Parts: sequence; structure tokens; C-alpha cells
Amino acid sequence: MTRPDDSLVARLAALLKQVRLGLEPEGDGWAILYEKERHPVAELPLDDLDASCEAAELLAVAAAFEAAVKYPGQLAPGEELREGAAPLLPKIERARFVRAYDAVVAGAGRDDAHRLLARDFGGGLVTCYVHEAGWRFDYVIAGRAAGWDTTLDTIHSVARSNLFARAEVDYRAREVAVGDGYDAARAIIVGDVFYDRLKPGGLAIAVPSRDRLFVGPEIDAAAVRAAYEAATYPISPDVLVFDSHHVTRA
Repeated sequence: MTRPDDSLVARLAALLKQVRLGLEPEGDGWAILYEKERHPVAELPLDDLDASCEAAELLAVAAAFEAAVKYPGQLAPGEELREGAAPLLPKIERARFVRAYDAVVAGAGRDDAHRLLARDFGGGLVTCYVHEAGWRFDYVIAGRAAGWDTTLDTIHSVARSNLFARAEVDYRAREVAVGDGYDAARAIIVGDVFYDRLKPGGLAIAVPSRDRLFVGPEIDAAAVRAAYEAATYPISPDVLVFDSHHVTRA
């Protein structure tokens, strides 16, 4: 395993410290420290970071480590789809988030059932799924979803429907900022809310942060970059093109 750059490790450690997590070398690898717990990590996924959005890439790793250590997804034997799907909502994350979460799973020696359930969204982003419990949420893992005896497409459709019903979004808006932590995720329901703007070539959108969504057809790339750089939880500085259920970089 190639050792990551020391400066990147230091920046990751600083992000983890903000959420009361420590990071230490352990043999040939690493361990995350939380209170009196020590969590081995299979890897620090800091290779090939996208230089145009390095801050978001690093934050994705830190956020995934926090989720996997503090709020790990749970198996729910015997749970039916309708029961499990009731509080299901989507989250847009960088693809590196999934790799980092699964690195904690692998470090703990857990099987694939404990890996994160995710679906490619395009543009370096993925859709993950969470169980919303008001004051906290935990991510849905593959084993829990497998127990529902359904497809990822169905799970995605349920999460989309729940998000659509969660808050009314003005179909005339050029920017969505409900402020409930799911504004970036509303990118997946652009076709439902802003269907009159969809053209054969798609629709320009941007998700600079977890709490902002820009909707075109015209979007100022400089404004997206500024929103990304000002964000507490940045996601992507790119203008994207939404077409059906996926995005590509403009």
C-alpha cells in the first residue's frame, strides 16, 4: 500500500479532530480513535484526489470515517421493505465517501453486508441512502437493503418519493436552499420539480454544497465556485448537466 502524502494526512487529521476523532499510524496502516475505541482502517483513500475540488474530497473522507465510526449502518433481520423504507431519504456524496466508509468496514473485518449502499450519480458523485430519525440519521448498508428483497432501483424510487414529499420546492426557483440537509440531494428530483426546463440536451444544475442546489438552464460557473468555496460542507464546484437520472460535467 502506498503511503499517502503527509500534508494530506495532516489535513485529514485536522478535519477529524473537529468531530472528536483522532488519526494515528498503526503498523503498516492507520487507526481512527474515538473516545476509548480504536478502529483500524484498511486504507486512507487519499490517492488521485481531484485537484479542482480537493477540499470536498478530503471532507468526504472525514465525513465517511465519522459516519462509519459513530453512526454505522445497522442490519435489521426480519424488517420488511415498507417498514424500512418509511424514513428513507437520499444523500448526494462524493464517490470517495463510499470508499472511505468501506475502508472502516474492511478494517473491522466485517463482511460485504456492512458496506455502504450507493448508486452512481455521475460527475464524481453518488447517491447514498439514510434512515432519518430527526436529530440523527444513519446510512443504509447493503445487508439491510438485501433483507428487503427488492432492487436498488426500487429503493432509489422510494427515497426520491420521500424527498419530494418532504418539502415543497418552488418550480420557478433558480436556487434551492431549504436548509434541511437535503438540498444537494434534491438534484435527483430535478426532473420531477423542474420538468418544464428539461430539454433534449439536459438541464444545467450545480450542487456546490450540501445545502444549495442551483438550477438552470443558465448557471454562472463563477457563482458556483464561490458557493463551493464558502461552504461548510462543499460537494462539487462544477456545473453539471442533468439528464434523466444522472449528471455529467458541463
